[in-house]
Amino acid sequence: MTQTVLITGSSSGFGRRTVAKFLAEGWNVVATLRDPAAWNGEPSEGLLVQALDVRDEASVAAAVTAATDRFGRLDVVVNNAGAGLFSVFEATPHTVIEELFDTNVFGPMRVIRAALPIFARQGGGRIVNVTSSSAATPTPLQAAYGGSKAALHAFSEALEYELTDQAVLVKVVEPGFVPTTGFFAQTAKRFESIPAPEAYLPYVQKQMARFQVEPPTGYFGTEDDVAAAVHAAATDETGLSRFRVGGDTLDSARAHQQPDAGYDTWRRTTFAAS
Repeated sequence: MTQTVLITGSSSGFGRRTVAKFLAEGWNVVATLRDPAAWNGEPSEGLLVQALDVRDEASVAAAVTAATDRFGRLDVVVNNAGAGLFSVFEATPHTVIEELFDTNVFGPMRVIRAALPIFARQGGGRIVNVTSSSAATPTPLQAAYGGSKAALHAFSEALEYELTDQAVLVKVVEPGFVPTTGFFAQTAKRFESIPAPEAYLPYVQKQMARFQVEPPTGYFGTEDDVAAAVHAAATDETGLSRFRVGGDTLDSARAHQQPDAGYDTWRRTTFAAS
């Protein structure tokens, strides 16, 4: 039986490549985005392009219903839709932080809540949540963004325990910095709209300069690497729950495995003010 996956945030970047990956693997794919008119991909018998705004519960419910109406079942949901933000916390309006959490945390919760009754009727299913290396290793100028992704990560691990007896698996894909995606450019542009207080400027300039350093070839992941990790998570039978993408993500994971003093030294050295 052909399996069906619903992917949020399919208009570009990770989501767009993930749609292509699953189609290439022979799945039925429900590619969701806020404005289906923005989709310009090739039509396919196994593809349904559907409106879904993760911040709107009615929109989420309608998309999940459309998926089962079209394909008769739903096997996997991929929570990829997300919003990014570089900002100095002190200068970040609370409304912006609320919007960030509504998209990155409450949005996936809405999608999962809509999918769980379908999984129950089918006898199981799978949830793949795309978080970020910032969830595990907090980074400067991403206190709000990293906090939202950390919340999604902690939620995912706790939910995994609850759903074990329901035959529903929860997996996390943890990408690092992906320079080829437009997500970074969009996030940096948004950063410009929240001016940093003057006292923070030297530190902000230093941290933003880190993104201009040329890493070793192949160090950072690509959109296709993320798509492959999402597909691996959706089909994994080994019990692995975290799928890391990129050398920077692996380096952060290794730093976390050090004794506390070692991790603190690494963290302060990496993100030091001077």
